[in-house]
Amino acid sequence: IFFGGFAVEQPAFRGFTAPGPTGALFPFLFVTIACGACSGFHGLVCSGTTSKQIAREPHCKPIGYGAMLLEAFVALIALATIMIAAGGKAPGLAYGEGLGRFLTVVIGEQHLAFATTFGAMAFSTFVFDTLDVSTRLGRYILQELAGVSNRGAALAATALTCLVPLLFLRSAGAGSYMAFWTLFGTSNQLLAGLSLLGVTVWLRRTGRRWWFTALPAAFVLAITATSLVLQARAAFAGAAGTSGMALANGLVAIVLLALAGTLCVFAARRMREPGVPQAS
Repeated sequence: IFFGGFAVEQPAFRGFTAPGPTGALFPFLFVTIACGACSGFHGLVCSGTTSKQIAREPHCKPIGYGAMLLEAFVALIALATIMIAAGGKAPGLAYGEGLGRFLTVVIGEQHLAFATTFGAMAFSTFVFDTLDVSTRLGRYILQELAGVSNRGAALAATALTCLVPLLFLRSAGAGSYMAFWTLFGTSNQLLAGLSLLGVTVWLRRTGRRWWFTALPAAFVLAITATSLVLQARAAFAGAAGTSGMALANGLVAIVLLALAGTLCVFAARRMREPGVPQAS
């Protein structure tokens, strides 16, 4: 990135308004870039999955923090590819070509086709991995709610998890993915804020320092709440895709706001209760 001699093709600042379903730099800038630094999806996954794959608690720090450093590195590459890419290209194509151009600095310009294909494959891997994990988590949750763990229940829960996005795909119009993707990014960061909130309550209740998680929790929750309000308002005004999909997006945004508000109330109540002394 620094020594390849690449020219920056994009302006440093385009203004506080932007085309598309969001239309505003604030708060959607934070919703867009925060996944590489503070991801609620990863918080959800590691709470029930990664925690079962470590031998002892001290391993959480190098594994969890190291994973987020790597994701931040991926975010840096994504931003750099957009900086050097000409406008008008699809995200997958821009990332694949940008990563390919970076790799040619190491493997040679004559291997540009191979490097670009590798970059496109890496981009596809991120997407497929996210889809696989989210489907698996949906199946886990449905099975836990139903209290059944046999293979038939696993297949039924997987089919039911896939049914919801299938219905969206069959009824959504062209370009609706942009509205869904914005809501997904917001919900991801909402999960991050709620994860930080849960950790804050735990730290406060056990007599530990808790301000260093409370401050980012308040910031992320404020940003995501603002984003959900704006998306719900735009959806019910018919400004985000087709009317049916706009209505669905607006309803989901309102439900997310209500659930997050309920959890914040519960957390505030627990914060006011006497804490449990930390074991020596």
